[in-house]
Amino acid sequence: MRRETHMGCNTIQKTAVSDAAGAEFNHDSYRTAGIQLRQSYAQRGYVIVRRFFEREQMVALIDDIKAARTRNGVSGLNRGHLTFYSNVFFNSQALQSFVAQPKVVELLKELIGPDFWVRWDQAVAKGPGAGDFGWHQDNGYSGLRDAHCQLWIALTDMTPHNGGLWLQPGSHTRLLPHKTVDNHRVYDGEPQSPVFIEAKPGDIVVFSSFMLHTTTPNKTEQTRWAYVVEYMSLDHFDPSIEPPYFIVARNGKPKPEFVRYYRGRLNPLNQIRYLGFRRRAGWNSLKRRALRWAKDSRRGGT
Repeated sequence: MRRETHMGCNTIQKTAVSDAAGAEFNHDSYRTAGIQLRQSYAQRGYVIVRRFFEREQMVALIDDIKAARTRNGVSGLNRGHLTFYSNVFFNSQALQSFVAQPKVVELLKELIGPDFWVRWDQAVAKGPGAGDFGWHQDNGYSGLRDAHCQLWIALTDMTPHNGGLWLQPGSHTRLLPHKTVDNHRVYDGEPQSPVFIEAKPGDIVVFSSFMLHTTTPNKTEQTRWAYVVEYMSLDHFDPSIEPPYFIVARNGKPKPEFVRYYRGRLNPLNQIRYLGFRRRAGWNSLKRRALRWAKDSRRGGT
């Protein structure tokens, strides 16, 4: 089945998820499908696991997200009825336990290796009337050289009508050109054969951070919730993340702990790769501080 969907000035053909045969597993089959999981992830850039979590867990998870204090305040990605809750795991023991639970480690070690940490998490609440979130690769935002795993969790039903997830299979092999639109990074091109991921609460999609993806407008009267946790190998480094770092797994076993250093950060080759990144980040940080100072000064702050 094909749907023609208008996004801005682009008209693209979108294909139902039935075209993604081989990328889908259930809550039992994934446990014995290590090779198939890895092959599907390598070839398509994503895998789906149905009923990975129980529906009741998702209700509690939304409550834990709402109760958590974000690490960096209000997200700059918020727009209208589209709300991001970013880095909520950092100050929440409940969410730390959730993202480092054994079944998550068991699945992800097949795709990312036995040692990894959480570089970012965010819950996304797409309210009634919220618009689309344009096609992009997450590395198009971060500027990172290495791929990491995105664990996308459906907290409510995801349908074509409430702003669910679309992917472009096979788009994960390299960084594609992006442009800046307002404060967002958007793919500078048109996907050719995207697939829609219809999901129930507790279903998950694991996809590469180089995967092109988008969500379309919410045309229903209910809010659509998703929670995304980004896991990175301990061999890799993100210069934009300040310590402490939340380690999830070592040697393929859960090992949740905050540390100030890990081998990816200490690797001098990683430091060299991001020298330019650090200079740009430092300049941008100075600009942000100057703007805050100017704003406070106008208000009479000190």
